[in-house]
Amino acid sequence: MEIQKTNKIFLGLLVCVLLASCSGNRIYHDYAHISNSGWQQDAPALFSVPVDDTTAVYNVIIDIRSRNEYPYQNLYLFARLTTPDGKTVGDTLNCILTDNQGRWLGKGIGSTSSLSIMYMPAVKFLKAGVYEFSIQHGMREDVLEGINDIGLRVEKRK
Repeated sequence: MEIQKTNKIFLGLLVCVLLASCSGNRIYHDYAHISNSGWQQDAPALFSVPVDDTTAVYNVIIDIRSRNEYPYQNLYLFARLTTPDGKTVGDTLNCILTDNQGRWLGKGIGSTSSLSIMYMPAVKFLKAGVYEFSIQHGMREDVLEGINDIGLRVEKRK
């Protein structure tokens, strides 16, 4: 009986350590919810990321939550970054969501899948302040169905 209690305590501590180590380097993580009626092409997901440490190296990751009714294998995104001093840099990303057989590449439960895309690996933010990220879909539809959420995560690299 005493061994089971010790094992439960050890397991609980292990889970706490693992959770703390997973999120310890994360400086920002948020999602923009997309309406069930679809993602309007002129309605970008907006994220404001405060950065204090200009000596650190970061990874910027885009998280995509989609539903089974998303009709395409890929998702084009237009991502823009505006620095604290007003400079803007834009990128076009081609995010592959399914393999050639239509199987979702991300993790999921039921009809929802979640996929993380590395957007900016090993980046240094040169000025302290708030960095504005804008992400909009670049598909050939004004209203894109099947996307639940777009997220942005910024983590310090180890």
